Amino acid sequence: MLLVIAIGSSNIRIGIYEGRSLRMQTSMRVDTQILPDEYAVKIQSALGLFGCRADEVEGAILSSVMPPLTFGIHQAVERLCHVRPLVVGPGLRTGLPIRINDPAQLGSDLVTQAVAAREMKLGPTVVCSLGTATTFVLMDGQGAVRGASIAPGMKISLESLARHTAQLPWIDLETPPPGAVGKTTVDSMKSGLLLGTACLVEGMTKRMEEELGEDVSLILTGTFAPLIAPLCRRECRTEPDLILRGLRLIYERHREKRGDKPAK
Repeated sequence: MLLVIAIGSSNIRIGIYEGRSLRMQTSMRVDTQILPDEYAVKIQSALGLFGCRADEVEGAILSSVMPPLTFGIHQAVERLCHVRPLVVGPGLRTGLPIRINDPAQLGSDLVTQAVAAREMKLGPTVVCSLGTATTFVLMDGQGAVRGASIAPGMKISLESLARHTAQLPWIDLETPPPGAVGKTTVDSMKSGLLLGTACLVEGMTKRMEEELGEDVSLILTGTFAPLIAPLCRRECRTEPDLILRGLRLIYERHREKRGDKPAK
């Protein structure tokens, strides 16, 4: 079995692959205050909930946008599973052409998602991840990354509104607004956050399309993708497990290059 871990700014996603099949996935909140052994206990508990055992893990790979957590979770996996995890970053070959000024600056989460999108062979593609940040990665018809765009995510925007205004409350984003023109404070905020994000997705994708000079496919992923996809007026596909799939693909590529047997 292959253990894949994606450390985000707010959540840590954990998955187990058996071959190409995703056997389980779950998530836990980021906590920078706990020790590696505590993370080992949390990971072991998460695996156990789905009938998986740490001693069945034959390989591991992680991506991280939280440097303070990377080493601790790396240690946790080593102690728990007795395997040394690969870490997505400069020096680990992914097979992804990155045509920006400094490829090392592209976040490991964006790299991993782009690797998975490239395998889908959709032609020119924009990968939009809707999480703590809202990110866009443009890929050309050869599967090369041409650049990216980063904006505040919906949660950050909501936190800012609630914290820095006197009369705007914290609201639930699980249900869409009745329309663009809100008749209550809550509906007005939902309109701005949910429909505003949908408009951002449509508008940024269109601009990237124009700069590339070709039509693009649009992939939505991340925590808020299921909320935003129905609100978009352009065709898109939702891929909630994109980053986990990308981690598996990078692991497989690395092992093939070394001539090792793949994790079962």
